[in-house]
Amino acid sequence: MLKVDKVYLKTPTKIAILDHERKRTYVLRKDGLPDAVVWNPWDKRAKEIVDLGDEEYKHMLMVGAACVEKPITLKPGEEWKGRQELSAVPSSYCSGQLDPQKVLRLG
Repeated sequence: MLKVDKVYLKTPTKIAILDHERKRTYVLRKDGLPDAVVWNPWDKRAKEIVDLGDEEYKHMLMVGAACVEKPITLKPGEEWKGRQELSAVPSSYCSGQLDPQKVLRLG
């Protein structure tokens, strides 16, 4: 089971992650996945991930769409569809331009 650092319930279908250093915004669009999770392996777990360098955890953050509050349970023959799309776009956004009621706060 994946360990996560923070779970956000009932999140918007579009989430923006601002990278001020690289002047880039990562946009997560999701359907059928009402929640979101944020995770970083930190030092000990980073060493267990074969394609992640021992120090690379300092420069990464995983944000993903999820169904945490109401997990999806299917009976035989039932179908369910969920979708997550991640894109990166150039940005000069400042956090002051965002609606504070719609910002997911870490911590």
